[in-house]
Amino acid sequence: MKETEKKNNMKKYLLAFSILVAGLFHVYGQMDAGFTKVSVVNGKVVFEQFIPADPAGSASQRYAKLQDWTRKSFSGSPLLSGIRYDEKSQAVTVSSKAELNLPVDKSGGRDHMIMSYRFDATVTNAGCVLVVRDITYQNARKESGSFFPKTYTAEETITDQALSVKSDENELKNNLRKETLRVLNKLYADLSGAVH
Repeated sequence: MKETEKKNNMKKYLLAFSILVAGLFHVYGQMDAGFTKVSVVNGKVVFEQFIPADPAGSASQRYAKLQDWTRKSFSGSPLLSGIRYDEKSQAVTVSSKAELNLPVDKSGGRDHMIMSYRFDATVTNAGCVLVVRDITYQNARKESGSFFPKTYTAEETITDQALSVKSDENELKNNLRKETLRVLNKLYADLSGAVH
């Protein structure tokens, strides 16, 4: 009887250990996930991600790192529209642009778009919350017959709903979505390295 009890206990320990290891891999994978889909909140495209922090540091130390990273990464850039520091809530808001070099399309052409976006990074005791919003796109080249370049919103181009509507611009929309996710994942990775 004792032999079967030992085997049953060993099975329980092995099962518990397996579940623990699987859970750790799942949590670790989520921490590096970045952005994989386009979220729509109240009709607007919003990318939100929590960056867990090293428990050894304080929120004020992380905020100082965030300020330093923001200055080094964005100050002096011709694509920067503005930076706002909020000492009270330990947050930074950046309005900037990014150049998107889209893949070659079916006709052999390559679109160059300018993505305008705004992000907020707020430091908490547990980490940093990154929220990217207000995304728009403009063709980097001036279109013939138009004084102002055409502006596309993220809501009309990169959402699942926008991609489900068949149109002549589906390839452009897919390429914009892929390139937007690439740029935002780079922003997420850079910010994670700075405040972790």
